[in-house]
Amino acid sequence: MSTEQQLSAVVSAANNLTNVVTGKVGEIDKAIADARLAYDAQLAELKNRLPRLAVSKNFNLSPNADGTLIENWGIHAEVTPTKLRAITPVSQAAGRPQTDVDFLLQVQADVREKYPNFDIRASDYWRTFVYLWQMKWSVSGVSPWLAFPYTVDMALANGSGAVPQNSYLTVGAFVRLLEGSVSGAWSNGVEKGKWRWCSSVISPTELFGTYYHLHPMRTSSTGVVEVMLAGACTGVVTNPGDWGTMLALG
Repeated sequence: MSTEQQLSAVVSAANNLTNVVTGKVGEIDKAIADARLAYDAQLAELKNRLPRLAVSKNFNLSPNADGTLIENWGIHAEVTPTKLRAITPVSQAAGRPQTDVDFLLQVQADVREKYPNFDIRASDYWRTFVYLWQMKWSVSGVSPWLAFPYTVDMALANGSGAVPQNSYLTVGAFVRLLEGSVSGAWSNGVEKGKWRWCSSVISPTELFGTYYHLHPMRTSSTGVVEVMLAGACTGVVTNPGDWGTMLALG
């Protein structure tokens, strides 16, 4: 065999080896990608299996005795709350007014822009009354927080309405921003003029004593926002169909 033929054979063998290695690398990359997808799916399934118990009071935003404030909520002095609607737990057939059904269908239509399968069960029975509130402000002070639900362990929280950041928690609400701007906590993901299911997942940390405030911040000097079904619960909630009043252990 001539030198040229030997060289050609070596080049051919090298090319074949390169192709084999390239193919194996592709197989390895695909196996890693498939394993990551399986891992992410298992992690998501595990998170969805975590218990969901209320860590804040009054998810349904029940009013106080005279109807001027939200019971067991802290509301900034610059914010004026107004109860707009009380949605009965009975079905439409049993007496829920058509105006409430129409309102709920509008919420559903807006939320479906992000979650197409969301069903608010506008005509069906619910477990409790649900209240719709408007919050309006005209100034943004030195500490421009908006409003927060009291935690179920309010005495331990020293009146701050904060939750410990040592386990998975979800903060959420159905929110429609009409004027101005807000950010964070149960307003995360808000859009002006549209009902949105807003939420934040609090992940556990290794920072001893770390906590998270349950109030959005007012980021404009004036504003108007509407809210219902707001609070925080244990676990990870990623779909509005799983939201609502939460079981709380007394």
